[in-house]
Amino acid sequence: MEIIGVNIKKLRTEGKISLRELAKKLNVSASFLSQVETGKATPSISTLKALADSLQTSVGALLGESDVENNNPVLKGAMNKAGKRTAEGMTVSLLTSPDPTKQMEPLLFELEKNATSGRSQYKHFGQEFVLVLKGALEITLNETRYMLQRGDSIYFNSSTPHIFKNVFNGETQALWVVTPPTF
Repeated sequence: MEIIGVNIKKLRTEGKISLRELAKKLNVSASFLSQVETGKATPSISTLKALADSLQTSVGALLGESDVENNNPVLKGAMNKAGKRTAEGMTVSLLTSPDPTKQMEPLLFELEKNATSGRSQYKHFGQEFVLVLKGALEITLNETRYMLQRGDSIYFNSSTPHIFKNVFNGETQALWVVTPPTF
């Protein structure tokens, strides 16, 4: 995850934003942000998205993915694709070729037992669709908890505060489709 830190620091310094200023904007400590920049800590998905928004870039750019448009609509072996990104006991794989013109983004989330999206609910612009492929997932929208088992799906506005957690006694896999794209 060192590439994330390198990219964050590069964008932060290019934008002439101090470590403390960015940390305050993200509601995290400057020491935590420093650890992220040096590869000693991994941000949650929600913090990563907030970082991308604050630095006016995409999560994919922070992860080091190319924004070069790929004219081939097929991504061979998408579910076995190397270069998966891991944060807080979860691996997120982009299931399409990078394309800055796409309107939605399908992702495969693989969550270890008890993995969560973060400590607090998060909201952002857009919509999300989730289909549980394996295991069980608890998604909280505002104060309402939804238990999803294999084969269950949910669709919600991302502007609704939300958080999710693997509540299965093992790995949970979910297909996540997000619009607009964030990675």
